[in-house]
Amino acid sequence: MEWTIGELAERASAALSPTAQLNGRVRDVPNERLIRWYATIGLLDPPTSRRGRVALYGRRHLLQLVAVKRRQAEGLTIAEIQAELAGASDQALETIADLPSPPPAPPAAKSESTRPRFWAKPPRTPHPTQVNGVRLAPGVTLMLDGGRPLSPAALADIGTAAEALLAVLREHDLVPDHEGNQS
Repeated sequence: MEWTIGELAERASAALSPTAQLNGRVRDVPNERLIRWYATIGLLDPPTSRRGRVALYGRRHLLQLVAVKRRQAEGLTIAEIQAELAGASDQALETIADLPSPPPAPPAAKSESTRPRFWAKPPRTPHPTQVNGVRLAPGVTLMLDGGRPLSPAALADIGTAAEALLAVLREHDLVPDHEGNQS
């Protein structure tokens, strides 16, 4: 089983509270920033894998994280914890972390895995259609669905009807005036 860094933090928090009462100098529950720092200083192994740009963590990471927090609760320094846990076996970490079996799961509502994935549905197949464009003024084109050509009479009627629209667009400086100047 693999988790995102947020899910790992939630699982560790669930395992640690309410028993983790620290002395105020350290956080009682880990957050994502703290997890990244622990990985940087070697208290946590690197992520097991990646899904795109998302790092994934496993049970060993949970054991390491909870073991570190348990040792901090006992008053050990980071240096002492690093010395003790460097290269520790899963069995040693299990003993220190003292996790219930199976590891606690965060509430389902908070889990990222319950959110729908935007790429899970296949994309809609596009249905291309031809459109006709009628240039009303520089920068203003009326697009009409369908491939039927317009008659000269239809073009003239559209031009007449568009004068009111073009006047409003010019009033709001959205198209150049009759001389081609933007107001």
